[in-house]
Amino acid sequence: MRCSLGPTRAGLSAGFFTPQFAPPQQSVVNGASFQSRMVSPGSLFSIFGTGLSPQPTSAATVPLPNSLGGTQVLVNGEAVPLSYVGANQVNAQIPIDAPTGQPVTFTVTNTDGASNSVTLTIRAAAPGFFTLAGKEAVIQNPNGSMNSEAEPAHPGDVLVAYLTGGGAVNAAGPWITGANSPEGASSAKAPYSLTVGGHPAEPEYVGLAPGFVGLYQVNFKLPSLAAGSYPMVLTIGGVSSNAASVVVGG
Repeated sequence: MRCSLGPTRAGLSAGFFTPQFAPPQQSVVNGASFQSRMVSPGSLFSIFGTGLSPQPTSAATVPLPNSLGGTQVLVNGEAVPLSYVGANQVNAQIPIDAPTGQPVTFTVTNTDGASNSVTLTIRAAAPGFFTLAGKEAVIQNPNGSMNSEAEPAHPGDVLVAYLTGGGAVNAAGPWITGANSPEGASSAKAPYSLTVGGHPAEPEYVGLAPGFVGLYQVNFKLPSLAAGSYPMVLTIGGVSSNAASVVVGG
């Protein structure tokens, strides 16, 4: 399954002028949950602002390019891979070797100049689930359908949820910034746990989704729950994800 990371947050004014982060301290966010300052090495992230790119452009090839439509994102002065650029939003990947636990500077440049810079500390892990309309988790049921009210899961099912920001992994092969993840299991190194509706769930795998850029997955057994919609939270290395809902049928 491929998760599209095109523009999804509205309400920012468009305009072609010197790029600016807006607002600066909340503008760099997890590429799945859109939680601010929740980025980690290898994760997908988004920048919101104004004048970020003169024209919307999506990457057409992998490895992802370090420049799109004349726009670059610099992390500590290094151009990083881009999947989408637009006037108000840029989607990119944090370098796999980015330093953690210390200040890192983000800057956007385009043909109109360089933006203000934002400095934040990159976390070792910063999990964020992809969601539909900010609520329902992007989850595959055992039969391949997407979890929803029309296609609920059932206790005991093994489901696959998608996220980014899982942090360092035991890579099954070369893991290269901007390139597809290696085939095979590349499990997260940090300790992790999962709850659904506050009940412990049994993760069978947490790690990179093979063949995708910056995408992680968690395969887990759904605990015994009555029919309804329940918040799911993944914690990696002591850092908790957004709460994304799972639909359970009767």
